[in-house]
Amino acid sequence: MRIMITILFLSLLSTGAHAQFKWDLKKDEDGIKVYTSSTANSNFKSIKIICTVKATQAQLVAFLLDLIKQHEWVYNTKSTQLLKTVQPNELIFYSEVSVPWPCTNRDYIAHFVITQVSPQLLTIDSHAEPWFIPAKAGLVRVEKSIAHWEVTAVSGGLQIVYTLQFDPGGDIPAWLTNLFITKGPLQTFQKLREEISKPEYLNAHVDFIK
Repeated sequence: MRIMITILFLSLLSTGAHAQFKWDLKKDEDGIKVYTSSTANSNFKSIKIICTVKATQAQLVAFLLDLIKQHEWVYNTKSTQLLKTVQPNELIFYSEVSVPWPCTNRDYIAHFVITQVSPQLLTIDSHAEPWFIPAKAGLVRVEKSIAHWEVTAVSGGLQIVYTLQFDPGGDIPAWLTNLFITKGPLQTFQKLREEISKPEYLNAHVDFIK
């Protein structure tokens, strides 16, 4: 029953995405495609990434759960800290993002859930829980963020379709917004490809991944 509900939810999400977004290709480099789309009720564009990665589901999950190393691959991430393990596949974590002067660094709290829908399909959903811990002085708290990963097993690895809707809050100049919606995602997935091949992830075992 849970699997059927999950599949129905994904179907509705996919249908809604097609109706809401009109994706424009902004970058196509190293086999990584970066798209943007206007978003209803927001001044900031949504982002979609499509790429393939030479990895297994367990390898990818072990990599993503290694939160303390996010700063090594997620664009401009300064630090990440686990706040709560709800269950092995569900976490709440805190992250601070470095933002170039004269803007102020951002921080956010993400509620992160990994679901193995089938041996061929893995989904990862994340949404902001901005007031899980109090705001910190000198930082702008990101209040709106929704991310979805759809990871499909293909010959030689995984195909990833990643979408993100977010609002960084505060005053952000256009040139800085452009970094986050084009350069940032491209560099993040380039680094993911590099870092995921490290020995500690190659033969990873994750209990909830079959």
